[in-house]
Amino acid sequence: MTQKMVLVLIPTFIYTIEHQICNGIAEVFADQTIKLIFAPVQYLPESEAELDRCLWIHHQFRALEPSAIIGYGGGLGSVSGNRSYQKVLDIYAGMPIVNIGSALASVPSVLVDNFDGMYELMVNIIRRRPKARFLFISGPEGNVDSQLRQQALYRAFTESGRSSDEIEVLVGNYMSYGARTLLDSYLAAGAPAEVIVCANDLTAKGVLDSLKAHGVRCPEDCWVTGYDDFEYAAATHPGLTTVHFPAKALGARAAEQVLALFAGPSVRLKDRVLKGFPVFRGTTGNLSVQIRDYDQQMFEQGTHIHQRDHHTRTLELMRMLKRQVPLSELLANTKGLLAELEVAQLSLFRLTRDEDGSRYYTGMSLDGMDSTIRFAKPEIPSSYLDSSPLCFTLICPLEFDDEHFGYIVASCAPIAAKVIEAIGIQLSELLHAEVLLDTSENYRQVNELSARMASLGSLVSGVAHEINTPIGTAKLAASSFIDSTQALQAHITANRLTRTNFDTYLAESNEYAEIIFQSLNRAANLISNFKLVAVDQTAEKKRSFDLGDYVASVLVSLRHQLKGTQVVLTTDLASGIIVDTYPGAVAQVVTNLFMNALNHGFDGGALAGTIAVRLKKTQSGFEMSTQDNGKGALDDVLSQIFDPFFTTSRGKGGSGLGMHIVYNLVSQKLFWTIQVQSSDGQGFKAILKSAGLQQGPVTTKIEPIHL
Repeated sequence: MTQKMVLVLIPTFIYTIEHQICNGIAEVFADQTIKLIFAPVQYLPESEAELDRCLWIHHQFRALEPSAIIGYGGGLGSVSGNRSYQKVLDIYAGMPIVNIGSALASVPSVLVDNFDGMYELMVNIIRRRPKARFLFISGPEGNVDSQLRQQALYRAFTESGRSSDEIEVLVGNYMSYGARTLLDSYLAAGAPAEVIVCANDLTAKGVLDSLKAHGVRCPEDCWVTGYDDFEYAAATHPGLTTVHFPAKALGARAAEQVLALFAGPSVRLKDRVLKGFPVFRGTTGNLSVQIRDYDQQMFEQGTHIHQRDHHTRTLELMRMLKRQVPLSELLANTKGLLAELEVAQLSLFRLTRDEDGSRYYTGMSLDGMDSTIRFAKPEIPSSYLDSSPLCFTLICPLEFDDEHFGYIVASCAPIAAKVIEAIGIQLSELLHAEVLLDTSENYRQVNELSARMASLGSLVSGVAHEINTPIGTAKLAASSFIDSTQALQAHITANRLTRTNFDTYLAESNEYAEIIFQSLNRAANLISNFKLVAVDQTAEKKRSFDLGDYVASVLVSLRHQLKGTQVVLTTDLASGIIVDTYPGAVAQVVTNLFMNALNHGFDGGALAGTIAVRLKKTQSGFEMSTQDNGKGALDDVLSQIFDPFFTTSRGKGGSGLGMHIVYNLVSQKLFWTIQVQSSDGQGFKAILKSAGLQQGPVTTKIEPIHL
């Protein structure tokens, strides 16, 4: 990149001061072949941990290798102070830097004289109200600008022959709501001061709102002054007397400093200080100037109409951004509306991670995503680098809470800068929601797999228990068979074999062989069924099978869960109902319904009762039910029973996934329907039906269930 590039760091485009600073910078560079990049990076936090988490975007900006940095430190560090701002500037060490506001020893700064303009205003107010009670509402504790403005008030007070100790002081936070809350408490304590001096205009606005709410008239009962000449200062009723903040001039002087550095890199710049001046309006009894010039009125009317239309389109854009559609489709859909908002171009560079942990950026424009291109560092499309005084080029970080997702680059008219910032906030929320959904889905899949493996483990345990009986019987019969054969051998050896001995041996041998065969056959069937169910649980292959026989096989492996309890399992399973579906899903559903009845209906077997599993043919297929006469469930439990992670056994091993898995398998894999019925203390029943009888889950309160 041969063209020089200047990176401008500001907190936000929401407020007029930042707009004016940027406009001043843009005007100075308008005739230069220098590209400006504006970056609204939000206010720096006080917490070290939070600050470290938001520095990622500055490392990306550093990779752009800008020719110079202009930072509005007075805004960026207004909450956290110069310490946090200095930590940001350290990232750009070695690069030419010019700061605006909040003097720093390490870099040249363009500053506002926070004393003289305030002093001039206070001298005028005190001269006109020499005996009035004064209240000063400061900015945040330790804020240097606020302290200078307070000192200006004190000097004007003492020079008038009064003591500064007479001035009441409340510590504010530069925010309108905070000032209103502060003054509400102050007014509740007694009569208000006759002059309220505010450290900035936002504070003054909150004060005016509080005075109005308490019936205190301004200026008749109380005068109010501010500082900054904020955008609404002239529009308040009455208009706010304040001190003009030379924002545009600050930006212009900073840009001139940068040009001086470019012209002579060895030049050592000095701090520049610009003075503000009082602006008198109605809050101190000054009559507003009436505009009578027709052309001026028409110009203002046209400006208001333009702003109204701009706001309307912005709201429409925000609604579009709220829609749940893929990002590429979302950007394409907003292209026309963005053009109406004077946004010429917009690209999104999304942080992507490979499976091996490597990170890179993928680019997406208003025309869709080019997934074949990877960017290891911030990328600005060459079409954005055409210098134009009519457009701002912005880079907005995409971040939400502690996560960052990339950044957007846009070219737009100055009036649309805050729209781009708002788009960045909305896209950050969308990307954050996508991450949450992906994480939730992965977590759900892991938990479902864990639940399935737990079910398979239960099958293994149940089959092992069931096999013990036939194998034990076969082993005992084989042992007896051996004893009988050895006795026969002894009779033969001793020549004492009789017909009776031989007939007895034949009878016993036949009996033992039958016992061994039947026992081993039962064990073989159990193993065969287990293998079938186990494979079904893991392979998830679709096949045709007899539903009744298959459910019976699953229940055999679950009977051991009832050992040592007073819970009885009864079955009534019709045969000949052939289904073509996923047997593993059927096994999981039957297992979860059985365990739900045992654990929730009978407290894991601590209570006595019956679990009944029934299957019958119907005209349109079948109906299968699992019913118990246990504790039952309240209506509020039924309404949430299929929700993931909802459980009434929190802290007792319940995951809250059992019935959620049942619902997902029934509705999305088996394509059956499920209905649950219950009432408190009167049992629980789950009814499964083949598709076509009823759509979707139903929760119903029923009369007591009798088995």
